[in-house]
Amino acid sequence: MSEAAHVTIVLQAIATIAPALYTGFTFAYSHVAVPPLTAHAPPRLLAKQWLQAYQFAPIFVAPLILLGTSSNALLAYLSLDSPSSSAAPLYAVAALANACIIPYTALYMEPRVNGAAKWKARELLREDGFRLKGRGGQGTNKDTASEAARKWAEQVDMKTIVNTWAETNAWRYVVTAFATLMSVSATVARG
Repeated sequence: MSEAAHVTIVLQAIATIAPALYTGFTFAYSHVAVPPLTAHAPPRLLAKQWLQAYQFAPIFVAPLILLGTSSNALLAYLSLDSPSSSAAPLYAVAALANACIIPYTALYMEPRVNGAAKWKARELLREDGFRLKGRGGQGTNKDTASEAARKWAEQVDMKTIVNTWAETNAWRYVVTAFATLMSVSATVARG
């Protein structure tokens, strides 16, 4: 087996495993971690627990999304000369599906439900000394809530916000599950 074949096999493994792991983690956050938290935790404890889980996620989210995107994109390029005409477009779709998690999170979730949850956590944990670092930009420790998200957070409890976050977060695992399926299909098509 040539060195190029070994590299392809490694890339295929990464292209499938990275989005599959992300899918599993994201599913678990929404459907395993959140339900018992919202069912049993009082508001301040729920705010602490959600915030800790939210702030931990970038440790694995960015690497898994970047690995899934880049390995599928590279495989799409390497498959252009493949006898199977369907492998390259399937890998390209998998790469795009993985990559779309970044703008969905940054442009949709962050100013809305993520920002609302961080704002509500700040209000609930103020006496514990919790502070957010400035307005705008990105980051788990920044105030990113839009004015509408902040107004919504004022009107609802932490449980409602966390349940809404779990529903919004679920779309990310749907997309990466699709990316995983496309990557597997491309690998099978490529042979």
